[in-house]
Amino acid sequence: METANFGTVLREARERRQVSLADIAQQTKVSVTALRLLEAGKFADLPHETFVRGFIRSYARSVGISHVEPLSLFDEAVAARRNAETPPGIAIAPRTQTLPAVPPPEPSGEDDAQPPRHGIGLAVFVIIVLLIATITLSLFLRQQPQSGEGLSLIESADAPQLIARL
Repeated sequence: METANFGTVLREARERRQVSLADIAQQTKVSVTALRLLEAGKFADLPHETFVRGFIRSYARSVGISHVEPLSLFDEAVAARRNAETPPGIAIAPRTQTLPAVPPPEPSGEDDAQPPRHGIGLAVFVIIVLLIATITLSLFLRQQPQSGEGLSLIESADAPQLIARL
C-alpha cells in the first residue's frame, strides 16, 4: 500500500467519483500536467507552495472532499522537505502561531462554473440613469420661441419709411 500523501488522497477521491483528470482540469482551471504532479506528490516541479495550496483546495472542492486533510499532508511534506534541505547545525525556529482550521465551505447549490457578474448590473443602471438625465436636460434647455418672436424683420428706425411707401 502507498504511503498517504496529499496527492494520493486527492487521486483516490477522484477515482471514487470516477472523474477524469481532464474534467478536474476544466473545473479547476489547472493544467492536467500540474494535476498529475499533484497526484504524484511531486510538488518540487510545481509553482510556489502558495499556488499549490490553491490547487489543492480547488481539486478537493471539485471532487467533493474537505481540503483540510490534503492540505495538512501537504504542510507535512513541505516541512519534511525544508528539514531535509537545511544544512546540519542550523536550527529553524518552529512556528509559534498557527492559524485556526477553517471548515470547508458548504455547497451552495449554485453553479460554480459561471464567473460572478457583480458590476454589470450597476453599470447598466448607471448608463440608463445618465441617458435619462441627458434627454431630460436637453428637453429643458430647448426653449420654444415666444409668440411673435422672430416675425418682425424690420428695424424700428426703418419702420416709418416702409409705412409711407405702402
